Amino acid sequence: MSLTHLSLGDFRNIEALSFDPSPDINIIYGANGSGKTSLLEAIYFLSHGKSFRTNKHKILIRHEQARCVVHAKKQIHNLSIPVGISKDSAGETKLKIQGQSSRKMSELAQLIPVQVITPESYELFFGGPKERRKFLDLGVFHVEHAFFNAWRNFNKILKQRNALLKSRPSNYAEQIKYWDREYVRLADEINIHRKAYISRFEALFFDKIVCQIPIFSGLELRYDAGWKDCLASQLEQQFERDVKLGYTSKGPHKADFSFYSQGHAVENILSRGQLKLLLYALKVAQNSLIESETDKQSILLIDDLPSELGEETMQSVSALLALCRSQLFITAITAESISAVVEPMQRACSMFHVKHGSLITK
Repeated sequence: MSLTHLSLGDFRNIEALSFDPSPDINIIYGANGSGKTSLLEAIYFLSHGKSFRTNKHKILIRHEQARCVVHAKKQIHNLSIPVGISKDSAGETKLKIQGQSSRKMSELAQLIPVQVITPESYELFFGGPKERRKFLDLGVFHVEHAFFNAWRNFNKILKQRNALLKSRPSNYAEQIKYWDREYVRLADEINIHRKAYISRFEALFFDKIVCQIPIFSGLELRYDAGWKDCLASQLEQQFERDVKLGYTSKGPHKADFSFYSQGHAVENILSRGQLKLLLYALKVAQNSLIESETDKQSILLIDDLPSELGEETMQSVSALLALCRSQLFITAITAESISAVVEPMQRACSMFHVKHGSLITK
């Protein structure tokens, strides 16, 4: 149920590259700037339709080329499903699944669940709520199947409400009241899906993952829906403020979650190495839950695994990844630098050396 083939064309600094990854662990090593992170980026692009490194799509296209292309084959039981995505310099994206064109990125995302860990993934703890919502909603999207439509419809109404708050046409207050009924209904539905997912996530995370790491004893997850008590009343109370701001300040688009240990936010009491370990635990738990609920093997991309990990933390990361049945793609400058993580996992491992945008199978 893994990616069995991946090919890139004019992606970043890679003119053409093709390889057949292992369904277990894939080590991609090479010097800085060789193109190893671009391989992870291409897999992420295949699932999300965008990069985890930049919002500028033109950077993904090799210099002076018209478009970049990523093709793959996804194995699901006995079925091999060809998929592809391309993006041109104008920003137009084209998708294909089993040879058929598609306009819905969500279909490709459902087929290929992908998460990534990079040296910048600390934003989950230190950044704003947006990064944490993105993490949460990735899991909800895959596990709570009615969530996506509710979230898509909610965002349409949110845009309509915000446009009225900014433009303030005649009788805009009455128009907003009309939209608020559907706004509240969809917000409640989204909140139900998120809370259902969090309940399942907590059961797996605390019972099977956190117990492996003693320093995480006493960890607590706190969820904020984006409003308190009755949302309809909150919207009414915040109306004048929202008019001044020009946007809606209460709702599921403001949701957040955080971790506390002994009453303190973890980012204030854990070291960077411990936070990175917690990040691995969260990603492993999320992938494990997606796999158990959907019967699809997830993919975990890990860029520069040795970054900021001491020897003891390396051992804990190895123990966490050993619990993970996802297909792993791991980059490092040398294969030896991550042997302490990979070898104890006792999973099949393929080595790929990237040099100047070319790939050498070891």
